[in-house]
Amino acid sequence: MMKRKAWALLLVVAVLASLLPAAAFAAAAWAPNTSYKSGDIVSYGGSEYECLQPHTSLVGWEPPNVPALWKQHSGGTDTQPPTAPANLSVAGKTSTTVSLSWGVSTDNVGVTGYEVYQGGTLVGSAATTSYTVSGLTPSTSYTFTVKAKDAAGNVSAASNAVTVTTDGASSDTTPPTAPTGVSASNVTSTSVTLSWTASTDNVGVTGYDVYRGDVLAGTTAATSYTVTGLTASTAYTFTVKAKDAAGNVSAASNAVTVKTSDTGSGGGKKIVTYYPAWAVYGRNFKVPEIDASKITHINYAFADICWNGRHGNPDPTGPNPQTWACADEKGNINVPNGSIVQGDTWADTGMSYPGDTWDQPIKGSFNQLIKLKQANPHLKTLISVGGWSWSNRFSDVAADPVTRSNFAKSAVDFIRKYQFDGVDLDWEYPVSGGLAGNSKRPEDKQNFTLLLQAVRNELNAAGAADGKQYLLTIATGAGPSYVNNTELSKIAQTLDWINIMTYDFHGGWESKSGHNAPLYFDPADNSADPVNFNVDKAVDNHLNAGVPASKLVLGIPYYGKGWQGCASANNGQYQQCAGVSQKGTWENGSFDFYDLEANYINKNGYTRYWNDVTKTPFLYQPNGGIFISYDDAESIQHKVNYIKSKGLAGAMTWEVTQDRNKTLQTIVKNNLNP
Repeated sequence: MMKRKAWALLLVVAVLASLLPAAAFAAAAWAPNTSYKSGDIVSYGGSEYECLQPHTSLVGWEPPNVPALWKQHSGGTDTQPPTAPANLSVAGKTSTTVSLSWGVSTDNVGVTGYEVYQGGTLVGSAATTSYTVSGLTPSTSYTFTVKAKDAAGNVSAASNAVTVTTDGASSDTTPPTAPTGVSASNVTSTSVTLSWTASTDNVGVTGYDVYRGDVLAGTTAATSYTVTGLTASTAYTFTVKAKDAAGNVSAASNAVTVKTSDTGSGGGKKIVTYYPAWAVYGRNFKVPEIDASKITHINYAFADICWNGRHGNPDPTGPNPQTWACADEKGNINVPNGSIVQGDTWADTGMSYPGDTWDQPIKGSFNQLIKLKQANPHLKTLISVGGWSWSNRFSDVAADPVTRSNFAKSAVDFIRKYQFDGVDLDWEYPVSGGLAGNSKRPEDKQNFTLLLQAVRNELNAAGAADGKQYLLTIATGAGPSYVNNTELSKIAQTLDWINIMTYDFHGGWESKSGHNAPLYFDPADNSADPVNFNVDKAVDNHLNAGVPASKLVLGIPYYGKGWQGCASANNGQYQQCAGVSQKGTWENGSFDFYDLEANYINKNGYTRYWNDVTKTPFLYQPNGGIFISYDDAESIQHKVNYIKSKGLAGAMTWEVTQDRNKTLQTIVKNNLNP
């Protein structure tokens, strides 16, 4: 009888245990030399952490030290909103700005930030209890409120409302005198440096506009400017105009005509590839493994933007919703809002490689990039800022002349300190799109141009002092909304080139299968907008918006996208599917090309098919209805031929670790720069 009771009790305990969530039990302590998979929960230092990507732990990889591998686990659902901010008041104002401050809100878990509203429109976000609204109209009345939010996305009631009238505009109507003595120096095949004598004004000169013919080539506060992106063996005429704070513009300076030099380089194309900071973790692909002979430029992804002492993105819809203190290789740093900072200090400058010494100030991937350039003198490196996860502060930075200046100056400091050759901005996206918590405003369209001009001016001044030309590039969206939300024709004049992200046209976020990066429009594609979502249309949209073909670099993916439960008609192509594939290399529905080579292409029940309209391959596995769209050697060859036929500047690839066998990289190199 006792034995039966014991078995019955054991059965009850087992049933109850099966009904409890895993979080109801204490998490195992984190330990080194242990294999962890995505979703594992461990305890460390009194907190619980969730594994973000599979890896084998090492000493020094404790959860708080490697945010790319672990995020803090809250364990439970928070539904309680913070208290409403109190005592909202006006701390200061000008003709175009209003500074607000308010009392701290409280929350059962913790307040993560505040949202500032102008009437019913969100105009900005703040991590502290103050915010400056910019871009306002002089002598105009505005009403503001503030709401608090927490990490779970709960939003408080609105604060008290404050109404304020901006100051009136200046009555200055006198323009500055025209600049004199404009001269040219440091003429190369693609650039020229202009200098002139300063103008005078009754109040004060605030800057100069440099014109190439009738086209604005750039703006500077200094009395010199380097115009870049020119064509070899071509004559250009330049003039300069001065301007003041009231918007008065002087007459044009004397004109100077310059002919750029011959390249003598045979017209080689750019081959740009991104290297992600997180590659040193689960991917175990480090900088020395990059074959630099097959590329011309490496964009290191990503650096971030410091705001109120922290960087990162707490948006719960993002892949890694957390923030960190702004730091460099020495520890936490105090820098102005808008400054560029390291995204992952351990991977960037802290990780030791063979040959590194304990007292070496800069280690990690940054030091390995320096060594890679020393061994390959043709190679250039750029630090890429932002990306999908870390574009949340771009709008705030671009909206204010002060933070634009902070960003631009920090770009120079960053590339000088870590020996990069330029900076690449990956803002996803101005005005609309991107993660839900990103700061955004309609003025992003104009402010993005101003931000890039500020960076260009600082890079030019630094380049003149350092005796080199620093590069400025951006990554652009491939859809029509990006063209509409930016001033591409003006931006192109400021940039050395544009990397257009011509991929992710279709993916597991859609209910129907489609091609990740179709070269051409397929009339059989029954998705929402197939006419605009293909490589050829994206390129034409950029060209029609005023981007010269010589400044457009075409994006090529080294990965594929997959669905499951797709109907078998047309071998799964353009069919209704059950959802994103539960298979993938590092995450569901995303397949690195080297993984496709090894395990999928005409293997394990997957058959390769070819769409001769889109010029892209795809795989279908009837058992499970798995459809995978990707690029291979054949489709890459078509895209390389397209680059040459359109006269584009070259190719950009995302990203180098996904093509470990160099199958696709070799096709690009051998056909663009044989």
